[in-house]
This record gives sequence, C-alpha cells and structure tokens, in this order.
Amino acid sequence: MLNPKEKCAVFLDIDGTLLHDSFIIPQRNIDAINAARAKGHAVFINTGRSWANIPPVLMEQIEKFDGIIAGSGAMVTIGGKTEFRASMSNETLKKFVEYAFDHREFWYIFEGLKSVYILPNGNRKHADFQILLQKTEDYLLMCDDEIQVVAMGKTVSEDFKELFKDELTVFQFDTYADIVVKGLNKAVGIEKVLELTGIKRENTIAIGDSNNDYDMLTYAGIGVAMANSQQSILNIADYVTASNAECGVAAAIEKFLL
Repeated sequence: MLNPKEKCAVFLDIDGTLLHDSFIIPQRNIDAINAARAKGHAVFINTGRSWANIPPVLMEQIEKFDGIIAGSGAMVTIGGKTEFRASMSNETLKKFVEYAFDHREFWYIFEGLKSVYILPNGNRKHADFQILLQKTEDYLLMCDDEIQVVAMGKTVSEDFKELFKDELTVFQFDTYADIVVKGLNKAVGIEKVLELTGIKRENTIAIGDSNNDYDMLTYAGIGVAMANSQQSILNIADYVTASNAECGVAAAIEKFLL
C-alpha cells in the first residue's frame, strides 16, 4: 500500500493525460506536481512518444520533472542523465520500411532519438520538422538515428503481427497503432527507474488513458485512469480521476500525495 510519508514516484502519460488541448501543461497540474516534489516525491513523464517527438514546448517545461521515460520504455532519463536506451535494429527497420512501401494506403511515422521521419498517404501531410521518406532505400537515413517508436495509421493486421512477432510489440489505439521493440512497455521503464532510485514499487502511482498505459497501470502500486480513458484502461484502474480537461492529474496527485 502506498505510503505518502515515504518517497513516492508518479509516472505521467502526456497525450490525453497531462495535457488537454495544447502542449502547455495546465497550471493546476503544474502546481500539484511542484507540491508533490516539494514534499520529497518524484514525478516522471512516461510517454509513448520517442525522445525526438516530445514537443519542444513541453521539453522547455521539463525542469518540473525528475526524469523521462520515452518510447514506451525505450529510453529512460533521470535528472537529465540517460540511463537506458533501446531502438529497432537496422535489419528490422529495413524490413519495416519495405512493408510500409508495399502498404501505401496507410501513413507511418518513424520516431527517433534525433528526428522524426514520415511516409504519408493522401490523408496525412508531413510537417516541416518531419523528414519525408520517398523510397525504400531511405531507411538508410534512419540508421544513424535510433528509431524507438513507429506510429502506423491503421488497425494492425494479423499478418503484420506474424511478420514481426519476434521483433516488435504493437499497442493498438482506436485509429492508429504504436509499435516498439519487442519486450518494451511503460512498465519496463518504471522498473528501471525504481532499480536506480530505490523507490518501492508499492509507492508508485501511474496515470494514463490509453492502451499503451495498460502495463504501467497494472504494474504501479496505484493505477489511475483518466475519466477520458479507453474502456480497457477504465476496466483495470485502481482509481478513476477527472478527465484531462478537468486536470485529472492534479486531482489524483492531490488525493494520494497531498
């Protein structure tokens, strides 16, 4: 059982959880995070986004956190120091890009440590900061980067899962999927943080809203679902807080730690 008199750690998803309709953290969430840290607790971002795909404006607010888990466990930083990194092999990347060019009806975003690369379809254009993949050989552009996540604009087929069953893990959302190195998830990131900080597992709170938050909510001492969560997350949560529009992160931190 969580003991707020001991050092606790909070792990926060970004999209649909910490944020509402922009990449600026609502002030009430900021105040709750600051209050928890002032009492000696630690607060970490735990996102499915790769390091390069965390919005710069959010990165500018990063001093409010004790560390970041990016890419669903692919990268762990504590106090500004990188403690763990994992990425797709060049062989898997080549295979994935070949698959993508054979299935051009969907969009693909390859999220790395340094940059973000996109293979769009007619329904999705690429942003200025994204590097456009124009042929299969362009996978070589990503070999010097570390691709942590691929977002795919589709419901992933069983054929895809079979093709990459030994290499990749799929997190399916309503209209797209996040795909990461096999064996990684947000709970893996939390476990690494606890190993390095000595914080007890029972003194952890994980807050999220989507299918890639399932592992961390079931791993943490207290798994908190946002009111706007997917049903699968609401089903397994220990507690349901307010929606992201109503600063549910702050409400949960206030309830359990303040």
